[in-house]
Amino acid sequence: MSGSARAPGDYGAAWWPVWRANWRDRRNGLRASALARKGYLRPPQGEGKVVWIKAGRSRDSVRLACELLGALRERRLDIRIALTFEHDYADIIEPRVKGLRKIGLGYGPSDRPVAVRRVMSRLNPLGLILVDTVPHANLLQAAQAAGTHVIAFNTAPAPVALEAAYPRDAAQAEAWRTGGRAAALADAADPLALFAEAQVDTTLRSLAGAGRDGLNLWWWHDDAGATIADAIAYWRHSALTQAGVFFVSGRVEHGIAREALNISAWDRAPLPAGQVVVVDDPRWYAAVASAAAGGYLDTHERSTLWQALAGGCALLAGEATRALCPRLPLTSAESSDAVWRDWATLQEDPLNARRRGDAGRRFFWEERRRVQGAIDDFLTRVFDW
Repeated sequence: MSGSARAPGDYGAAWWPVWRANWRDRRNGLRASALARKGYLRPPQGEGKVVWIKAGRSRDSVRLACELLGALRERRLDIRIALTFEHDYADIIEPRVKGLRKIGLGYGPSDRPVAVRRVMSRLNPLGLILVDTVPHANLLQAAQAAGTHVIAFNTAPAPVALEAAYPRDAAQAEAWRTGGRAAALADAADPLALFAEAQVDTTLRSLAGAGRDGLNLWWWHDDAGATIADAIAYWRHSALTQAGVFFVSGRVEHGIAREALNISAWDRAPLPAGQVVVVDDPRWYAAVASAAAGGYLDTHERSTLWQALAGGCALLAGEATRALCPRLPLTSAESSDAVWRDWATLQEDPLNARRRGDAGRRFFWEERRRVQGAIDDFLTRVFDW
């Protein structure tokens, strides 16, 4: 299948965006992405029917698609699997498909009728699996006409009827239920819960404290970054600085990042009480969430939410977090002052912090079990094709 170093966007069936993107790619020597957009995809090598996994543009979409590809490969060795995407995240894709046989990778087509006819003719898929992507009408109508099995995973309701849908949350499930377009509708379950690090040791706390049992770590995360500067200013005059280290993450202003210690530059030396640490690498979220005595979380990123819950930190939820998952077993932070009062209480009552952190972890594990059930059902369905 075709591929290139740069991704096309999701252009749908509109003529002008597709033409403009093709012209730009041809000018830049990106012939493969332009060809893919026009439907010139090659089926994977080998024998067997083709199952096409169509991912979207986000990292989460591509990662989920790769995980489903790997699970399908283990369950069914007879099929060929085509994976298309709207952005080539090599760091996600390559480790997960390395060594797998009878697979093909490349950019996906637009929804222009001629491109849809071409790709359906070339791949002739037994099944089409939409993974966190736009359910384009022309492609789905062509798949329906060809008798192709169609499943939507983590995807908004489709404009035509399909075999099954696996919604990520209650709102998406209700939209599918109202539309009545899925013959089978699974219970809502967020696949991103599978990607959170569930077993993280407390090395960060040990390194930061270097044997100081009384040192507490506190975590403030704000995707938008609107509250971070004020939080740091408050921290510097707080009594918590006497036996605490303050970790901030999200959108952190450059001036703050220059003045504070960036965790990516930390030499693992003990941290002095009162230190402000900017978590400038999301890969540290798991360690921070597992080591912090308390946290404030205001995020619209589901991957950040699940990692924070998996870590077992006693969290207060900001507005974005509450909107992201209304059924969270977390107390809402009515104001910044409420966060500081809560942390002062947690410092004096570590058992309460542990109980609240455990409640968040239980919620995380319940979601993970639901996701595993959904994936098992999905694999059984594809196995029966």
